[in-house]
Amino acid sequence: MGMGIGINDMAPDEGKIKGKQEPVACGTWCTSKGKILVKLMKYKNKNGEIITISPIHVLSYSKKNYCGIPTQEFECEAVIDGYLKRFRLNYDPERDQPWNVIW
Repeated sequence: MGMGIGINDMAPDEGKIKGKQEPVACGTWCTSKGKILVKLMKYKNKNGEIITISPIHVLSYSKKNYCGIPTQEFECEAVIDGYLKRFRLNYDPERDQPWNVIW
């Protein structure tokens, strides 16, 4: 029997984002099917210098809800300062600054 009261009709919520967040600019490419391909990112370091990271290797992609806000999350890795580092890029098109990096 397929009767329910509608309690499981919402997407699961991840709660607050854990980790240090920073706003970034991302260079992306969108395919004809709407898939986002991340090519590069730029951010300001502690000295105010603009740092460009490219190429970026996307390990995984998922749609998540953080505190009720739908977000697209990209698990990535790239060579930064000579070291291979993992980080997450979050995209929220409804915000003024839609891209954030979580270190």
